[in-house]
Amino acid sequence: MRYDFASRLVMRGVDLNTIREILGHSDIKITMRYAHLAPQKKRTKINMLD
Repeated sequence: MRYDFASRLVMRGVDLNTIREILGHSDIKITMRYAHLAPQKKRTKINMLD
C-alpha cells in the first residue's frame, strides 16, 4: 500500500521531498524510486527555458 500511495502522490504532482517526509524516508535516494512516475514534470521544467 505504501508504494501505491506514494505512486499516486507523484503522479498528482507532489514533490519528492514532501513524499520523503510523509513516508519517513531518512534518505531521498529511497524516495527516488518513484521519480520515474512523473516524467512530464521534467518536460515542464525544460519548457520553462523557452
